[in-house]
Amino acid sequence: MEASPLLQDGMLDVGNGHSIYWRSHGNRQAPAVVILHGGPGGAMNPQWGEFFDPAHWHVIFFDQRGCGKSTPFGELRHNDLPLLVDDMERLRTLLGIERWALFGGSWGTTLALAYGAAFPERCLGFLLRGIFLARQEDMDWFLWDVRRIFPDQHKIFLDAIETASGRRPANVQEILTCAQAPLARFDQAGITLAHAWSDYEKSLSGLTPAAEPALEPTAASTAAPAVSSAAEKPASHEQPAESSASPAVSMALLERHYMADNLPPPPLLAQVPRFAHLPCYIVHGRVDMVCPADQAYALAQVWPDAHLTLVDGAGHWTFAPGISAALRRDAQRLGQDLAGRGGAA
Repeated sequence: MEASPLLQDGMLDVGNGHSIYWRSHGNRQAPAVVILHGGPGGAMNPQWGEFFDPAHWHVIFFDQRGCGKSTPFGELRHNDLPLLVDDMERLRTLLGIERWALFGGSWGTTLALAYGAAFPERCLGFLLRGIFLARQEDMDWFLWDVRRIFPDQHKIFLDAIETASGRRPANVQEILTCAQAPLARFDQAGITLAHAWSDYEKSLSGLTPAAEPALEPTAASTAAPAVSSAAEKPASHEQPAESSASPAVSMALLERHYMADNLPPPPLLAQVPRFAHLPCYIVHGRVDMVCPADQAYALAQVWPDAHLTLVDGAGHWTFAPGISAALRRDAQRLGQDLAGRGGAA
């Protein structure tokens, strides 16, 4: 593990062959905030830490199982939402943090809410961007119903799955079924499909998709993907021809895995009363096509003291000007709330 007065990082063995990469910086005497990346299958983005002044926060990142610098890359076995929650608790214990705030975006909001339900006594407060409640209707929107707004991009997405699998999906379940084998092979056809999956998500993420990538800059692993399960393992497989393939591979592989095999979780909204006494700030683009804004509104309705900002003219991208401005403002407000409550790391 490398360490300096302002930066530490390392690998944490979380069992069943998985190790997660983590890093932290900032003031270790200040309130801690753990940053939860999107996906499933994204990776930590150090730029997200810029919303938190390191003089006033102890900022922690980690790559979730199977992606980024966590190992083994692309592993689906022992990879589900309850285990990710447990990983967070192991990391909190390792770092000697009594309680921390949670900042999540997209899938990171799902993980934040699930952690809050499991460990409310370990939470200081929440800053949530682009709410994803992981209900069946939310997955149906992303994979199928959004074609009413993006018929051209949805057709390209289905074309790519048909090319890779030999079958054209006719519904959500068929998308998940047809994409499974090609994505698991890690050959060139699978990598091509993974890029098509990530390009589809990118096309839905911003009002000007070319300028607003869904797959934001990450500290992605450059390790070659490992085959995800013995049942899916072919006799041989090609490695990605370029390290830039890894983020697309992990995103497509793990999103499909979670949506097919692990979601929806127990209803998250029903669990909010367990931690609704804590401060919460919600920022959501009004025209978010990946996670429609009704999810943020539904969360705010069951969290009476939460502060909801719907940003006009913004989609799903974290760094859209209105979104990033609201996050900077609300990170400061959350810090002020914790100072007023005597919050500490």
